[in-house]
Amino acid sequence: MTDLLALLLRIAGGGLILLALLHIPIGKRLGWSEDCKRLTPVNESVFHVHTFFICLVLVMMGLPCLIQPAIFLTPTPAGAWIAWSFSAFWAVRLYFQWFVYKADLWRGKRMETAVHWWFTFIWIALSGVFAACGAVQAGWLQ
Repeated sequence: MTDLLALLLRIAGGGLILLALLHIPIGKRLGWSEDCKRLTPVNESVFHVHTFFICLVLVMMGLPCLIQPAIFLTPTPAGAWIAWSFSAFWAVRLYFQWFVYKADLWRGKRMETAVHWWFTFIWIALSGVFAACGAVQAGWLQ
């Protein structure tokens, strides 16, 4: 089981780093530069800083998964905290996908609906992988 989880963690780590890098084309596709021009200087700065830190967090979550998945699979108190915290983080992100983003942003639009469902799958997978690591940490899975 831990061999499979190590592979899944490496895939997740690569995916998280890729997601951070994809913020550049995502921003272009969504017209963030044009939208930012309409913001006050302080709000534009906040937007850019928050986007940078989102990408930094994605890379910082992804690197240990990619490089050293044993961190999540060797039972330690820190490993348990990290695994369960990452699982909760992605579960909350899944909640936001469905209950914070307004459905009219994607429903009835082919590409937006596909992206919505694709990210739903990704958030479920990430939450599940980290929950499984938490279960390993707790001794529930071997």
